[in-house]
Amino acid sequence: MSVDVRSVRAHPALRGAVILAVLSTGWLVAQWPHVIVHPAIGWIPVPLSAGLAAAVCFRTARLAGPAGRFWRHLGIIMLILLGGVLSSAVDSLVGPGAPTQRSSSVTMTLYLGAVLVLVWALLRLPVRRRLITFGLDLAVVVCSVSLMTWYFAARGSVELARVTGTAWAIFGVVVLLFAGLLAVAKVALAGTGGLDRSALWVLGGTVIAGAALGAVAPLLESRPYLNDCHLSIRSAPPASPSPPSSSGSPSCGWRLPGPIAAVQPAAVSGGHRGRRLRPGRHRPRPAPHRVLVGGSVLLTLLVVARQLISFYENSTLLARVDASMLELRRHERRFRSLVQNSADIFAITDAAGRVTYASPSLLRFLGLAVEEILGATISDRVHPEDLVEARRLARAPAGTVTQQVRLRHAAGDWRWFEVVSSNLLHDPSVRGIVSNARDITEARRYQDQLGYQASHDALTGLANRALFNTATTQAVRVAQSSSAAGLALALVDLDDFKAINDRLGHAVGDALLVEVSERLRASVRPGDTVARLGGDEFAVLLPGANAAESARIAETFIDALAAPVRAAGYELLIQAGIGVARHTADCDASDLLRRADMAMYAAKELGKSRWVEYGPELDAHAVEHAQIAAELSQALDRDELFVLYQPIVGLPDGDVRGVEALIRWRHPTRGLVSPVTFIPVAERTGLIVPIGAWVLRQACAQGARWAASLGPLAPWKISVNASARQLLEPAFVGTVADTLADTGLDPARLTIEITETAVFGGGRALDTVRALHALGVKIALDDFGTGHSSLGLLRTCPVDVLKVDKSFVDGVTGSVEQEAIATSISEIAQALRLEAVAEGVETAEQASRLLELGYRLAQGFYFARPLPAAEIAPLCTPEPSLTSPAYRP
Repeated sequence: MSVDVRSVRAHPALRGAVILAVLSTGWLVAQWPHVIVHPAIGWIPVPLSAGLAAAVCFRTARLAGPAGRFWRHLGIIMLILLGGVLSSAVDSLVGPGAPTQRSSSVTMTLYLGAVLVLVWALLRLPVRRRLITFGLDLAVVVCSVSLMTWYFAARGSVELARVTGTAWAIFGVVVLLFAGLLAVAKVALAGTGGLDRSALWVLGGTVIAGAALGAVAPLLESRPYLNDCHLSIRSAPPASPSPPSSSGSPSCGWRLPGPIAAVQPAAVSGGHRGRRLRPGRHRPRPAPHRVLVGGSVLLTLLVVARQLISFYENSTLLARVDASMLELRRHERRFRSLVQNSADIFAITDAAGRVTYASPSLLRFLGLAVEEILGATISDRVHPEDLVEARRLARAPAGTVTQQVRLRHAAGDWRWFEVVSSNLLHDPSVRGIVSNARDITEARRYQDQLGYQASHDALTGLANRALFNTATTQAVRVAQSSSAAGLALALVDLDDFKAINDRLGHAVGDALLVEVSERLRASVRPGDTVARLGGDEFAVLLPGANAAESARIAETFIDALAAPVRAAGYELLIQAGIGVARHTADCDASDLLRRADMAMYAAKELGKSRWVEYGPELDAHAVEHAQIAAELSQALDRDELFVLYQPIVGLPDGDVRGVEALIRWRHPTRGLVSPVTFIPVAERTGLIVPIGAWVLRQACAQGARWAASLGPLAPWKISVNASARQLLEPAFVGTVADTLADTGLDPARLTIEITETAVFGGGRALDTVRALHALGVKIALDDFGTGHSSLGLLRTCPVDVLKVDKSFVDGVTGSVEQEAIATSISEIAQALRLEAVAEGVETAEQASRLLELGYRLAQGFYFARPLPAAEIAPLCTPEPSLTSPAYRP
């Protein structure tokens, strides 16, 4: 704990004290030649000054802690001095005698008590220095002052005769002693701190005044009406504590007092001048030389002890300095090693960008020696695109900036660095920009790779959905800001890709997707964005495309996908449905994609390899589909669905061999709704599963009734269509088995018609077909030849019937090339011992030609349209054939 004296200033009461001092001094000077006024008048300012000092001390004693305690002690000292002054006044005014001697004894006791209280107050002060050192310094001062005081007091009578020659010497010695006391007190209590100039003048003036009065005391011996206590007692009150320093440094809360250096001179001089010797009376005095020699020996011992401690402290300090220098050199070597062997580049550049320092790691990362870069401008090595970022630091205020820039290697390539720079141009020891550069080329390359992977499809390298959505949003914003900028979006969805992927494997499917992406990329313009949204769905963003341009690009896509695709050793024929939507003022990015999606589904409903451009009617169509789906879900409960049966006849007789169950919907307000309208909606919404189960039960129950009523004349085959969605249902086989058991229909009389696309990929659909065939149910491949026709499918899938699509039947009356497929299917069926049914027969010529090609079963409008169950029974009679003109529709 230390005492803060760096803000000591004189108390404002100094003005009053100065006035009192001037009055006291004037009175003393006026009284010097002879008595002018009564001596009591000269004593009036002295007790007033001491009382004023005591009042200031007690007021300052309100401070808390050691500072307040010290000021209270000073107040007590001032009161004791006030008592001593009053005693000195009585001694001086009463004159010689026994009462005067007693008064002098009281005066000496009071002054000695003031000195003891002052010493006690000083010892209780917290100081910076160690207690032993401070005690020795204080002992040296006290010993020296006491020795001189004793010496002069002992030789007072001898020196009186030569007062004129010795007074000024005594004055000089006392001044030097108390100047030393002031220096010791200041250093011991204040360290190296400073004092306020006015307070320092007060302290010095007090010391000089007290010392002067103590030195000229012999000159007053011949003038009993004068006393040195008028000026020996402190003529200025103590300095007051100043407000806390603005720097906020800690302080004990007190300031160095004024009376510290003035108390002892007052005591010494007051003890000598408080009485007058009687004439003719002598006292025995101790030999002053013995006391002086003993005091000198003690003083020498104290000084030697103090010097020994100083030597020890100096040696300790030197040892600490040496250890600090050694540690500093060790830190310097460590820092140099870290800089020279660091994995980073350290450099300092001036305000102009010239390199003033560079670490040796520069050679490892940039292939440059330090000598090559010193004095050069760093801008010569920065990539042109990063110059603005690199120069930003020079214009920035003091601080730290982190940036990533590219620096040219000595070999000519560019490397990425993360540079942390601190602007220390304002620091006189640096005067530059300190930079720490770390090579992040590999990390940046990996980061760029991750960013590319996050925004691009890993298989095709096209933009993914996230990047495409971002590009679409930006393109829509540009199109909305400029009415002249056109924008179109095309959505491409491959037909039957899942079947290829499941049947031939993912490797073939992936190779097909890669080839399709290359063809799409080659068909677009520069600036167009091709993306793979997922699976077999692709999207193309066409900024600046008008209606004619978007139509041309859609046709280009159709042509590009028309050629067979060679994928992983397989030559595949791929087709796609394409939906095109052009941007309008009332749609955003999501609306644009939704419209393209609606157009794409409309194209798929039209058939293979079609494209449709979005129009407002598609929104109405979508609303219509949604309404149909809602109404279809209630059609079963309202008995709005019914089943018609189309005969399958034998050639050439035309007798009914079987029937195909076809569902119809009679809406209460719409009337008869075509299956082309509601079947796709049922498949998309999943309603095909309960509707298909209902049709299956109706057909099986009707077949059982025909078998019971018509006997051998009843239609032998009851064909029911099953969608791909139904085949994927785990409960479908159980539904068929339960239906056959409930209706009593022979499983051999039930035929389940499936599309080859539904089972081309194998999996659960193929397992379902095999389980149905195990029940005894016949399996027919509907629309054979239009999907992924494969002879391998005929080996893996248990097929009993091949149904030739109407598109092939229409060509049997044309050229040889047109009837080739129908001919081939007939030959395949005969070779594999399968039944072949020709669908969509509409003319007698087609029926005749099919008979010539080997077909024995056929169905179509030429024979009969789908009929209610009640109209099928008459057709089963043996009278006329359905091939006769009388039964043709």
